[in-house]
Amino acid sequence: MDTYKYEPLDLDKPAVRLLRLLRGELGDVVECDLFQGWIDRDDSGMPYDALSYTWGGTEKPNTIKVHGTAMHVTANLYSALQHLRLKDEDRILWIDAICIDQSNVHERRHQVQHMGEIYKGAEHVVVWLGEGDVATDLLMGTMKRLEERLLEVSGDWRRSAHLWIQPWTDLQSSDERTNTHHRSHLRHGMSSILKRSWFRRIWVLQEIAHARVATIICGNKSISARVFAQIPPLIGLVVDNHCQAILDIMPGFTCKESWWNEDRSLHKLLMKFGHSEASDKRDIIYALLGISSDASDSKILIPEYTKSVREVIRDTTSYI
Repeated sequence: MDTYKYEPLDLDKPAVRLLRLLRGELGDVVECDLFQGWIDRDDSGMPYDALSYTWGGTEKPNTIKVHGTAMHVTANLYSALQHLRLKDEDRILWIDAICIDQSNVHERRHQVQHMGEIYKGAEHVVVWLGEGDVATDLLMGTMKRLEERLLEVSGDWRRSAHLWIQPWTDLQSSDERTNTHHRSHLRHGMSSILKRSWFRRIWVLQEIAHARVATIICGNKSISARVFAQIPPLIGLVVDNHCQAILDIMPGFTCKESWWNEDRSLHKLLMKFGHSEASDKRDIIYALLGISSDASDSKILIPEYTKSVREVIRDTTSYI
């Protein structure tokens, strides 16, 4: 099978490629098409969902079909595509590893400059955390039941966490009558999830902070980011500062009370998140530009993948 070759993207305009993930059953060959779209600044573009995930290494052992030709992808992305695919209809997505020609440094620069707009323009941001296990399935299932209970008792539950206390207490009392170790199992599941590489990846800060609505998916279970972010304190789990910073900016009522509304200068962001992970070390800086309060429009710090890591660090030091 021939290998897929990208059509040029119009880099003189705010253009993006969107992926049409063709309908299919779990286990079928993953097939999709790519087409050019425009970054939606006025709500007139084609609706799409944006994927937030980790590449999971550089090896690409799995193959998908793009316009009938082969494209090699990482195992984690392949797994995500299997779970994101719908049975009855096609789905429009933006996924960096597929929608950006990673071998074209000029295109990478163009797309990184517009990354914030891409995630802001998405109808939905889907966070893929990887396959589930017994512990995470229990946690995700409990969170889903809480969400369903909240929908039953209050239409205003999205506005305040205070409205969650009684439904959560009732739910836990019921569960603990059948399993006295239920809460410790929930803590184990959440601890396991928070150790996954997604919570250490630098780009997730911009992706989740710009999301209008976000859904967390782990294996075949999903939950709204709004509910997910509130669970650690409800189960008595203390999380590290880095994970808490990410939970704080998930779409919901906590974002406006978090570090997001404090000084977000590039210097402060580097001090806070400089130890995050990125497959390209230059992205430790480039990923923070889009959420910084002072460097997002800098003429000095423009994403440029023809520069070495040393040159990018030098430019950043000079700017700060």
